[in-house]
Amino acid sequence: MTGRAPPLPALRAFAAWVRLGSVNAAAEELKLTPGAVSHQIRALEEFLKAPLIERNGRRWTLTDTGRIYGYQVRQALQDIVDVTERVRSHRPIQQTQDLRVAVLPSFANGWLLPRLADFTRWHPHVRLQLHGSMDYVDLNEGQVDCAIRFGHGRWPEVEVRPLMGDSLVLLGAPSLLGPEPPQTLQQLLQLPLLHASENWASWLADLSEAHSGVQRPPAQMTFTDSTHLLEAARQGLGVALSRRSIADNLLQRHELVPAHAHECAHASAYYLLLPPGSAKHPAREAFADWLQGACARFAQRHALGTGNTNTGR
Repeated sequence: MTGRAPPLPALRAFAAWVRLGSVNAAAEELKLTPGAVSHQIRALEEFLKAPLIERNGRRWTLTDTGRIYGYQVRQALQDIVDVTERVRSHRPIQQTQDLRVAVLPSFANGWLLPRLADFTRWHPHVRLQLHGSMDYVDLNEGQVDCAIRFGHGRWPEVEVRPLMGDSLVLLGAPSLLGPEPPQTLQQLLQLPLLHASENWASWLADLSEAHSGVQRPPAQMTFTDSTHLLEAARQGLGVALSRRSIADNLLQRHELVPAHAHECAHASAYYLLLPPGSAKHPAREAFADWLQGACARFAQRHALGTGNTNTGR
């Protein structure tokens, strides 16, 4: 082991506060005084030389660093608990377990795959099998263990866990937009447009300026697969209206850039679907916990919100 490990009592105090959201609740769980919990968290911040919490009187909120660190600390402490229970019950430690996940190809390519190294670092014993498909998979048939889907949150006979919302953003390649991108919507619509399934009418209607005469501008090219749409945009073939999530990897690498400042909330959201009342599946729960944490960080960074299982059709 290299580097200095932070003090375990401070980590436990911080993790308890993150999970419970209250100094008093954390103190009660850890059998400490609230002052001792506060002291431990401040000691951890001093050790890290980074603020984990923004303090406004009695109101505490996590900083961006605190949110990420808190999730990872909780994962690490849970791993310690899990491996300890395995030793106590004389079970094999970190026995490899397969996990079959159905996922939309566009989401897998643009958002999930660039983040999976983090999951495998924390859960090396889980062997993922990604089943890329746009078709609905019946979880009761047992072909997959869980599914990531995009929609309005209502699927029959499954457990539905909200992950995150999404937004619509107009994108283009830097080579197409040039050093001075179009300043008006009219100028922008003169460029070649690439269409897939995203709703231009929703994006246009959400603009502060009135564009009642434009519903769905004519397309230079049309695609049935969003992955192909984004690749065409990356090649400079036109401007594409896309979900931010699936374009995130290309945006991070600056292979695509926003073609217009306007961004609007998408009517649908991402959900994790699980078989109802299924037997305990540690790998699935580990993946679900990691996925919800990763989605929460992404949604918070881009103000996307979360899905709601009580809305939509």
